[in-house]
Amino acid sequence: MNPPISLAGVAPIDCRTAVARLWDFLDEELDAIRLAEVEAHVALCARCAEHYRFARAFLDAVSESWQEIPDTTQLRERVVETLTRQGFRDGR
Repeated sequence: MNPPISLAGVAPIDCRTAVARLWDFLDEELDAIRLAEVEAHVALCARCAEHYRFARAFLDAVSESWQEIPDTTQLRERVVETLTRQGFRDGR
């Protein structure tokens, strides 16, 4: 996760808002307040923490594989294999 942000004055957000902001959160494209809101929510909500864990694993798998495998079909297979090894189900 990102470096700790002071949570003083951070308003709680609901799961829908946290998940909607998740990809921007991972890309650090939110302002400091919204980053802190998502970070606080994910730290307290097991369901959203799982969304975060999958999204982080997905981005890491793509990042590690895309330069080695230019073919998108093979890239998809590699990413799915990596995520499956990490305990995520294949959603095909």
